[in-house]
Amino acid sequence: MRRRGAEALTRRALLQTGAGLAAAASVSAGSFPARAAESPVPISAEARKLLDAMPGKAVLGAPNAVRAVTELVDFNAPDWRRSASDMRDLLAGAPRLAYAVVQTPRLDVGSVEAARIALAVLALHAGQFQDFYLALAATTGPIDGLKAINVVRAQGLDHYKVFRAANQPDVTDALNRGVELSGALRVLDPPAYVIGNGLVTGYADLARKRALIAACTTC
Repeated sequence: MRRRGAEALTRRALLQTGAGLAAAASVSAGSFPARAAESPVPISAEARKLLDAMPGKAVLGAPNAVRAVTELVDFNAPDWRRSASDMRDLLAGAPRLAYAVVQTPRLDVGSVEAARIALAVLALHAGQFQDFYLALAATTGPIDGLKAINVVRAQGLDHYKVFRAANQPDVTDALNRGVELSGALRVLDPPAYVIGNGLVTGYADLARKRALIAACTTC
């Protein structure tokens, strides 16, 4: 797939402004929890500050919600599609819930590409981000930038504008800040969830998410 002129919608172009991201994200697995925590772990003041100021954070659901969940996302994490389905069900059943999505791609190049496209969609079409997000989750197989661009096209958005926005410095900054947040939270691989001031690492199914939200005293 090629755009007007010489520039192509390629992996190389998607990554050209963020070549150092994968290196920045490389950390020792020994520094992080290996298994999902049985109960939420309190997050540090540093992590809270980073999370509250995080650029490129997609906040879905109620804008002034009483309760809130933030998910750290990698589109190629094994349980991301299930977690996206859970998000849809949570928002449908809890009108006073806000669900925030933070891009923290770690698994491969395709994850970084797709995260760039997602951040561009959020910047240009915030009101359609949820539809894009769920449509991407409805695809099958590994996700990369071209698959994400195809979803953008299917949603009727200008994929050329999205592609150009995906390579802007603000997107690179948001991705680097996601790496910083992952380090502060000591999260090795997404998904992870911040619910109130507690962190849950590893996939939490829908019933567990509902129980954690209901039990949250700091939400």
